[in-house]
Amino acid sequence: MTTCCLVGSAIRSLEASRVSPRRAQSVLGSRRPGGRAFTLIELMVVVAIITLLVSIIIPSLATSRENVRSVLCRTNFTELSKAMLMYASAHGGFLPFEDRVKENLLPSEIYKERKDYLCWYDAVDKYLKTDKKNVGVKLCPTVARDAPNSSEGYRMNSKLAETNWLSPYYLKPPFRKLDTLKSPLATVLLFDADVGGDVLSFKGRWRQTMDDVDYRHNTKTNIVFAGGNIENMHKKVLAKKSFSNSPVVWQPADVGPWDPDPINE
Repeated sequence: MTTCCLVGSAIRSLEASRVSPRRAQSVLGSRRPGGRAFTLIELMVVVAIITLLVSIIIPSLATSRENVRSVLCRTNFTELSKAMLMYASAHGGFLPFEDRVKENLLPSEIYKERKDYLCWYDAVDKYLKTDKKNVGVKLCPTVARDAPNSSEGYRMNSKLAETNWLSPYYLKPPFRKLDTLKSPLATVLLFDADVGGDVLSFKGRWRQTMDDVDYRHNTKTNIVFAGGNIENMHKKVLAKKSFSNSPVVWQPADVGPWDPDPINE
């Protein structure tokens, strides 16, 4: 719209000043095959058209680039889901712990119990052959490596097991056994998550507000389910499917009633 206005304004200015075609010849001296030079109006129209085309193409290129990153992200998730399932197979069907244990956030007796719990983010290294210097598939292609807490860009679903020792649904130990999931193909295991929080976290969940899920792939996110299947889902679609904890399942029934928007969690 702005480009068209500029062209119209230029034409009106030239008409008002009665600029003749000869006087409006191109300063560059460009000439047609017939010998007559291009007028200033003609050059401005060409520039306007080029500008308009560029304004259309550049956003399309950005969208296409992000779509490619989204595909690479799903490739990462394929490897991560395989590693998680391999870990479970080697540990009696149990998934690894959801987060790194933080001594300053736990009572001493709980920390003593959990200090050897292996966070899923670290547990997959054995099966991915990655290390701290080469995060490889553990980092989303869209997330900058130097971003604050960039490693939390992939997180584990925190509602697979109740880790709050004060809850009546507390699981001891707080691990999820895969064969206890009624709908593994619909139960979230890993997801694209926000980065840059004050405290590094490798766990999270969908919420109606204060959502941990990140929709960095053109307003879409990638979700890994406990059955190993992966979906690319739009923000509105995920919200609709998660609100009642069905058909996308975040919280198994044995962990208590589902709250789509908890105040304290």
